[in-house]
Amino acid sequence: MQEKFKGIVIKASDFKEADKLATIFSLENGIISAKFTGVKKDKAKFKAVARAFVFADFVMSQKGQSITITQAEILDDFGKILLDYGKTMCGYIVLDMVRSILPTQKPEEDIFLLTLTALKNVENSNELVATIDYILKFFSFSGVQLDFPDTDIAYLDQISGNFTTQRVENALLIDKKVFAALKSIGGGNPLDNLNSNILKQSLRLLHNIIYLKFGVDLKSFQFI
Repeated sequence: MQEKFKGIVIKASDFKEADKLATIFSLENGIISAKFTGVKKDKAKFKAVARAFVFADFVMSQKGQSITITQAEILDDFGKILLDYGKTMCGYIVLDMVRSILPTQKPEEDIFLLTLTALKNVENSNELVATIDYILKFFSFSGVQLDFPDTDIAYLDQISGNFTTQRVENALLIDKKVFAALKSIGGGNPLDNLNSNILKQSLRLLHNIIYLKFGVDLKSFQFI
């Protein structure tokens, strides 16, 4: 049976002598695993498709639980992301969140469209701001509440993963500039004076919250 779908390649790894196994975030079916056959051979037709960040129209053939890609047309390869180290690392955070948090074979149209927009923003604008914006929206679309108290001084409750104005047990005091950065980006109006150090600290804080909220430790954050 042949089936068409749109998808973003999240991860691709070598399989056997000439094939690759890929994790693909599809619009129609959510996260799926699929095989690209013969792509490690010279002049293989899917060589440019079987890599992370590629957004394409795919045709798959399914036999039992095994899915093989039989056709593919690239819609966007987000090529500029891979030309810059910082953009590459932020791009992998976006892909890592999808791969590690979303359930398999469950359509997530809102997050799919959000992910496409995030990759385009990582490619063409400030990648740190774009990644923070993506994570905050990912929380919301996933039903995870993260409220920002109307205060300059806030703590992170390391049990619930929520911000609080009270210094409860296990609470972590948040740097004022980091908290202001998160509030401004979450409100859709990033502050003009955000430097890369504050943005990187903000991302590391969000990594902590991701672990508290979802129970996953995303390895891609170690490069930020």
